[in-house]
Amino acid sequence: MQSICVPAGLVSSEIDKLDKSSREPHVYSKRDMVYSPDQPLHSLFAVKSGSVKCYTIDSDGKQQITSFHLTGDIIGMESISNGAAVTYCEAMETSMLCEIKLNRLFAQNFTGVDKNLLRLLSHRIGQRNTHYLNVVNTTAEQRVASFIMGLSDHLYEHGFSRNEFKLPMTRTDIANYLGLAVETVSRVFSSLKQKDIIDTKQSILFIQAPAELKQMAS
Repeated sequence: MQSICVPAGLVSSEIDKLDKSSREPHVYSKRDMVYSPDQPLHSLFAVKSGSVKCYTIDSDGKQQITSFHLTGDIIGMESISNGAAVTYCEAMETSMLCEIKLNRLFAQNFTGVDKNLLRLLSHRIGQRNTHYLNVVNTTAEQRVASFIMGLSDHLYEHGFSRNEFKLPMTRTDIANYLGLAVETVSRVFSSLKQKDIIDTKQSILFIQAPAELKQMAS
């Protein structure tokens, strides 16, 4: 469990303590709910494998995806302030998550954990601000390119290939998250493939021209 379920930056003594604060990984099947709004939530969840999407549902029943989470991410940080979930979080595929109890976590003296959580919270705020600006101020092509580059960078940071990876979310989910029509997302993907910038085979995405994709995203 240590490699992903335990945050980086801890010394061995802190890792031993945190292991006691963590439950064994739980397997969620596709579409299983990790948690839902107003549910008491006193834990963080580390994504050991698979992927999760978080979303809200408005009064008309319309879903709005707020974030995607892949291997190495931690979800549930909104529970730190109010002890309750504020979004739905659902497995997009068979996924393994480790539950870390907050009361046990904060009962210990974890210098590394404190720093890591602050880093993650800061990164999350930065991601949301960047996403908002992208949706408001960029073209469809820029949004899709930036989205793909973001996935690539995240997976590379966690030891996976930067240029070949599984795309677990549907075109519909991507469109929802980026504030675009599904047809627009499909058209941009087709255009990127025709330009030999990316390729796809079933759910696997290949970045064939990373420099061009990065330039397109900027």
